[in-house]
Amino acid sequence: MQKKYMYSLMALLLILLGMLFFYQMFIGKMMAANGVKSGGNEKAIFFNPSEERLDTAEAIDKELNKRFLIKKAAAAKLVTLEGGHRVLRHKFGQTVLPDHPKRIVVIRMEDPMLSLDLPMVAAHDFDDYYLHDQLKALPIKNISINEDTKTINYEQVQAAQPDLIVMRDSFDKSIYTKLSKIAPVAAYRLNDEEVATMALAMSLGKEAKGEEALRTYYKHVKAVRMAIHEIIGNQTVAMLRVLNKEIRLYPYARNDINRFMYELLNLKAPQMVIDGDKSTTNNVISFEMLPDLQADYLLVSTGYGPSSNGNNAQAEDTLRRMQKDELWQTIPAVAAGHVIQIDASIWNAHGLLAKEMAMDQLLKALEKNKYRMDKSSIH
Repeated sequence: MQKKYMYSLMALLLILLGMLFFYQMFIGKMMAANGVKSGGNEKAIFFNPSEERLDTAEAIDKELNKRFLIKKAAAAKLVTLEGGHRVLRHKFGQTVLPDHPKRIVVIRMEDPMLSLDLPMVAAHDFDDYYLHDQLKALPIKNISINEDTKTINYEQVQAAQPDLIVMRDSFDKSIYTKLSKIAPVAAYRLNDEEVATMALAMSLGKEAKGEEALRTYYKHVKAVRMAIHEIIGNQTVAMLRVLNKEIRLYPYARNDINRFMYELLNLKAPQMVIDGDKSTTNNVISFEMLPDLQADYLLVSTGYGPSSNGNNAQAEDTLRRMQKDELWQTIPAVAAGHVIQIDASIWNAHGLLAKEMAMDQLLKALEKNKYRMDKSSIH
């Protein structure tokens, strides 16, 4: 009798565990489908790769309206009102924000500040920065960053007499701690530029500006998306990054640099790119494997981002050597004349302005490529 009871209990336990397992799977899929993180460092994906998405004006509006609500909700979780003061939660802890900051120093958050059209007294700028012309036109001081040591010129920050420092959270915590001795520091994860921009607006009591910036951004996304699909339809697009000593094939949904192509512009990825999401090798691909890349269009980036001191010239030399190799001509996109070289200083950057520039660059290049191909077919 006891054995029968134990067997029944074990069977019931197994049933309950099975139900719990399938429930968690169902909830996980629902969260992923709706762009909700389930915890840890998982990336929120706002599209299901197995589902076809339409590129009509109505369908895009519906998709981006949903995205707007999700991004705004994510930002609202970072900025809360406690004891009559706004509090920002970030990678390094939390910061009680001043009510009406007048002297804001900005370090690698220049893109969101310009997107929101907010005043600053000092910011990081350099000649090759994609925002250099806009920053140079403003009456602000420069904050130097040593790219070798990844350290900030604290004397310049101190001299600007900030009542708030706005920085990207890509720096080491020791830098955040030192800056906090000068003024309150608000740190943001700029890899998700939409949430970071909205959270910054909320932090400064400018929520309406944040909403306007996102709406303007999505309007731009819609226009570029529809224009690109008029040109290439559902042909596949892949991005290749050539560095000094390696080649990287960037994945479908996991990479911060090119995910917007597939997530926002609804471009189609070849299977090798989709499979790259599972890669554990930093997306490195051998030159010999490139002819197997069945992409209709190939975007090629050389070198590093806007704030890197990497040797871009050496990466460009590597690409030139690749292009002279007979194997290069066997890559499907190369053979079709569908190779587009893109600007790494823009594509490797994060921010609404950077992504808009990347989208415009892609659209312009596709238009130019189509014109050239149409002209050659006539002759």
